Amino acid sequence: MGKGLIQIDTRQIDLLSVELQSFPKQTQTAMYHALKRSLDQTKNEIGRIVPKEYVIKQREVKETFNGGINYPTKDNLNASLISTGKRLSFAHFPYKPADPLLAKMLQIRYGTPLKVKIKKRGGYKTISPKHGAFIASTGAKSADKTQYNVFRRLGKERLPIAPMRTLSIPQMITAEGMEEKIQSFALEKFEQRLEHEMNRAMDRIQDKMKGG
Repeated sequence: MGKGLIQIDTRQIDLLSVELQSFPKQTQTAMYHALKRSLDQTKNEIGRIVPKEYVIKQREVKETFNGGINYPTKDNLNASLISTGKRLSFAHFPYKPADPLLAKMLQIRYGTPLKVKIKKRGGYKTISPKHGAFIASTGAKSADKTQYNVFRRLGKERLPIAPMRTLSIPQMITAEGMEEKIQSFALEKFEQRLEHEMNRAMDRIQDKMKGG
């Protein structure tokens, strides 16, 4: 099972001035709140931008973070998002011909290969004929389950067969270019939230001082 790790590294942040360091308790609390908020914002952003690059649903992306959000505590400011998931079968993506009977007829008569679209850019890609890809029923009984998928034979015999698979969602998240974009967003949001939280903390301190 693949994993994609996104961390917000507080050691790289240099937002705290000498004045703010005079209030270690308030600083710790502000960082705690800023990290919590930033994690949620980053998860939502990942769910938004990955489907812009890949033909995948936002819901599927977010579900890979279930159980993988490491929120900070006031005593431990380590924070991370961990996406986990297996490589996806072609049933998650549009392929053509989508009709199994049509696909079989075209393959037999004209040797027409199947095509699948995984990335938004570049359109459909031909599945190499060497894989012997074909569409077959998954055997699902329920209408809300995947009825058909793209399979390949594991040997020269008719059986066994296995679904053809491509990238996992964690691989999409940590792909070159995508990971940098996500890390940059996470860092920017953390900086913004930290500044906001510190300003709130300083306002509360000033109010207490005025109240005597």
